[in-house]
Amino acid sequence: MSVRPVDSTLPCNFKGRPACVDCPIEGHLMCHYDAQDTVNFFMVALPFMATAIIGAIRAGWGWYLLLWFAYWLFFFFGWEARVLCSHCPMWAEEGRVLRCHANYGVLKFWKYRPGPMNKSERIQFIIGALIWLCFPLVLALLGGEYLWAAAGVIAAISAVYNLRRVSCGRCINFSCPLNVVPKAEVDAYLRRNPVIREAWEAAGWHIG
Repeated sequence: MSVRPVDSTLPCNFKGRPACVDCPIEGHLMCHYDAQDTVNFFMVALPFMATAIIGAIRAGWGWYLLLWFAYWLFFFFGWEARVLCSHCPMWAEEGRVLRCHANYGVLKFWKYRPGPMNKSERIQFIIGALIWLCFPLVLALLGGEYLWAAAGVIAAISAVYNLRRVSCGRCINFSCPLNVVPKAEVDAYLRRNPVIREAWEAAGWHIG
């Protein structure tokens, strides 16, 4: 199934640097892929992943982490890609592989949908993410590793807090439940992208 966007739907950030010359929010958002943003994202998430893995292994449930890794692939490469990533302007880039700061490498099986996530998709994303976060912590608790479980909870809270500070205030997937880009910048981006703007306004968004 082809997901290559036609020219009329191509977001401004994929029309070359000249399209950014008069942009009022140039440099404010992660409109262009930068490997450093991916490094920043994973460095924020790393403490939780390390704590969760160590806690599950010390609890004697290490083999069950294979189920966690299987769910990891299912959620991030399938479920999340459908309900979250396919709404992101980065998904519209030509090619079969997503290039973004968080889910780099995901295969684009789904077509690009320029409108925002609906309520059901937002709920699904939150539920799926909570399952991923809680799975190794439950293993630690089942094995009596309460300190490691507590450390994992703290690391997860810290990761969410720091992601919102480091990445979520610059990410152009504006309808993600974690996104905190100011409305004025969202409006500025939509004004430069009529196809996305039309889809958002059809979903109830009002540009100020």
